[in-house]
Amino acid sequence: MVSGRQTLGSIERALGEVRQEEDLLRRRIDDAMREINDLRTVELEAFRELARFRLREGGDKAFGQRIDKDEAEARRQLEQRELALSALRAQHDTLVRDIAALTEQRRRLTRERDAASDRLDGILAAVDEKLATDPDYTAQRAAAEAATRTAEAARAKARQAQEDRATKSKAYEADALFLYLWKRGFGTSSYRSGGIIRMLDRWVARLIRYDDARPNYAMLVEIPERLAAYASDREAEAQAEQAKLGSLSRRAAAEVAGEDLAATIERAEAEIEDTTAALEKLEAELEELAKREQPYLSGEDSEFRTAEEALLRSLRSEELSTLWQEALATPSPEDERIVRRLQDLDARIALLNSTTEDDQRNLRDLGRRRDELAKVTRQFRQKRYDTWDSTFDDDSLTGVLLGELAKGALSGADYWARAEKSRKRRKRHGGGVGFPGGIGLPGSMGGSGGKSGGGSSGGFGGGGFGSGGSFGGGGFKTGDTF
Repeated sequence: MVSGRQTLGSIERALGEVRQEEDLLRRRIDDAMREINDLRTVELEAFRELARFRLREGGDKAFGQRIDKDEAEARRQLEQRELALSALRAQHDTLVRDIAALTEQRRRLTRERDAASDRLDGILAAVDEKLATDPDYTAQRAAAEAATRTAEAARAKARQAQEDRATKSKAYEADALFLYLWKRGFGTSSYRSGGIIRMLDRWVARLIRYDDARPNYAMLVEIPERLAAYASDREAEAQAEQAKLGSLSRRAAAEVAGEDLAATIERAEAEIEDTTAALEKLEAELEELAKREQPYLSGEDSEFRTAEEALLRSLRSEELSTLWQEALATPSPEDERIVRRLQDLDARIALLNSTTEDDQRNLRDLGRRRDELAKVTRQFRQKRYDTWDSTFDDDSLTGVLLGELAKGALSGADYWARAEKSRKRRKRHGGGVGFPGGIGLPGSMGGSGGKSGGGSSGGFGGGGFGSGGSFGGGGFKTGDTF
């Protein structure tokens, strides 16, 4: 059995490790691409040296000028590229640092929240004992239960009236002439027509006996609305009575504990929510930045392509091809040294290209794995599966299964399905006297926090207060999309 907080912490650490691996690979690719262009520049210089050796004095100056022009263009493009990359790297590093800091802050807050929740859970039996003999609490509980029964009865009447309207109004609404007059407000102060239109409307009204039918239909329409408004008022009153009951439970808990643990938990929970929102905003920015970095890492950015084209234009020119063939055909001690250097440069470039292509494939794979982990992490937080009352009975979620997810052998959807299947709710202590149905408990402990509505108090029409009711927050939602 592992807690939700521990499970999320393990997922976040796995995500952080994949991001670190991705960052190292990204920098290695960047360094390799820079080195490839540096080697091509060195290669051009070697060809210049070979040209000076092979060409006659005062030879093809235009050829040398073309090489210089291409090299200058490549250098200019690469300098612009380096500036753009530096800005992206700085932004990336800042986001990664901020995400790590917020993630650690969130972990600290959840530890503090859970520590306070453990303390509160440990005194619930004593709170029950205290409240069981408290006449004010007993009276308030009776008032809350009575208000709930009244609200439930009012809502039932409102639903019945709505059903009656749906059934009994069909005959009226099937009569086109009746609906015509009703919508025009005939027979009421809102009717505005005059002259021939008023005369014709009166004739139609007499024809269908509208004056007799209108009051009956008006009652069918108005009664459900009035009963629904009345039910809403009674529900608000019942919620207020429940909140008073929760306040008494919280006051008793504070007296037993010597501190207001519920308030401490809720403050931590509010900070967790704020931190989570900030964290998800930064993570979304990091994902967007990764998309902007991708063209640079694959060599698809315009600056790299332009620089590469300029260098290769010279390196693949007919003049250099001729020089190369002549050097191979008639080697001399001087040009043999240059040829060997060119061959070595060519081999190093080929090796770097091959290694970089492998790294780019691995980076794309890491990106997919990071996306799966990030989606699971985001879903975990959004579902609030790291609350105090959330546990998982499958320890492999933080071990083997998480390792498979991080390696890409398991999809995020499969991992999530296993997580939902193994999730359980931790039962709090106490016999159900204090905080009945969770009324007054912090939301992270499955309660409604004493606020009107929400929580696990059962709502209206659902059974009122139970003895030690279930924790709130809902069950599991299947079919989540990754």
